[in-house]
Amino acid sequence: MRILVVDDEVVALNSVRRLLKRRGFSNVEICDNGRDAIGRIKNKDFDIVLLDLLMPEVDGFQVLKSTKPFKLQTEFILVTAVDDIASAVRAVRLGAYDYLVKPVDNERLILSIERAYEHKGLLAGLAGARTGSRAVAIPEAFSDLVTQCPRIAELLSYAAVMARSGNPILISGESGTGKELLARGIHHINSSAGVPFIAVNVSSIPETLFESQFFGHIKGAFTGADKGHPGFFEQADGGTLFLDEIGELPFKLQAKLLRVLEEKSVLRISETTPVSIDVRIISATNQDLDKACQEGRFRLDLLYRLRAAHIHLPPLREREGDILLLASYFQKIACTKHAKTMSGFSPEAMDRLVGKEYPGNVRELAALVENAVLLAESGLILPQHLGMESVAVPSFARTLCNLKENSNVHFAFVLAQTKGDRQKTAQILGVSVRQVQRKIALMKDDPRWKSLLGDI
Repeated sequence: MRILVVDDEVVALNSVRRLLKRRGFSNVEICDNGRDAIGRIKNKDFDIVLLDLLMPEVDGFQVLKSTKPFKLQTEFILVTAVDDIASAVRAVRLGAYDYLVKPVDNERLILSIERAYEHKGLLAGLAGARTGSRAVAIPEAFSDLVTQCPRIAELLSYAAVMARSGNPILISGESGTGKELLARGIHHINSSAGVPFIAVNVSSIPETLFESQFFGHIKGAFTGADKGHPGFFEQADGGTLFLDEIGELPFKLQAKLLRVLEEKSVLRISETTPVSIDVRIISATNQDLDKACQEGRFRLDLLYRLRAAHIHLPPLREREGDILLLASYFQKIACTKHAKTMSGFSPEAMDRLVGKEYPGNVRELAALVENAVLLAESGLILPQHLGMESVAVPSFARTLCNLKENSNVHFAFVLAQTKGDRQKTAQILGVSVRQVQRKIALMKDDPRWKSLLGDI
């Protein structure tokens, strides 16, 4: 990691440089004025810039404004003695990642640097996801599936191989995991342009209309049939028929679907001559079809026909590293859709995103981020924009304070994040459980902290 520290106070420069080197950041440069900093940032590729706001001649805002448009992959952290909301908002709008008020606790500074570097990696991964230069190899047909998760990459490589076989594929997974998106990718691998992809939600077709919708009918087949109608199988001839929610197909209709798959032909209602079809079947379900077979709700012979190959998409909570990548991706889509400019997510909002369960998976995350873009006004998405409460911090903790008070703020934050779990708090802070308990007892003696800690 390459870091530039910019401050007009030489003592502060050397102090920060020593701290960073003690923490393992060996590639650290310093600069004592804004004018030189602009030249260095434009001519070199720094990962992180720690930038003082109040400097003579050229201040931190001028440096940020002059360099950020040319160095989008460089993250700027403003460090200043000015505790002013307007300045913080302006910094974020100009592209700063974080805004820290002096004196900054060492742990808080290191944490901000690490998070900024992670954010830089996310932006690079997002750019790669759209240009093809990904951290994991993804077949081109699946370029719409944004991921950096090795497990997903392996599944997509397997899907690409199975796609070329032309055999039926069953995709399983929770709702919102991207089963139809995967099915379309499989279709594109083994199909030329213009070949049909017909997607059908099986659960939405009434039993009484099943044969008409899937197999078609001729003119006069029943009352209201003023003209012939090709069914889904004929519409998909030469291409792919995607049967979503196949587990919802009524048991008595499963035999009719099985017969079509075995004979590769359909018989329109009131027609006497079968129509041959050449259709690739891809099915999807959020159910356990093996269990459904055991319970007599699904035909085992039909399952064997549909599951020549099986791909299970894991839920979003199990996709390593994908939550923030997808959040950034959906944020950019929402900004384009609603003509808004956003700098991204606050560190606290990112923590909330990663900690959420997402029963609705990727679909839920996309909706959550779009709503947050609509609600955010400062250019930065905060926890409250995500419908998640921000950790309460007393007003005195946001003003200038000594190192002891700053340490208490961080301790209270970690304790709140772990919901009062002493063991987890101790692990995160690198101290013993007894030290955590003693710290809580001491802070509860202070009326300013007592109300915040409550019954923790």
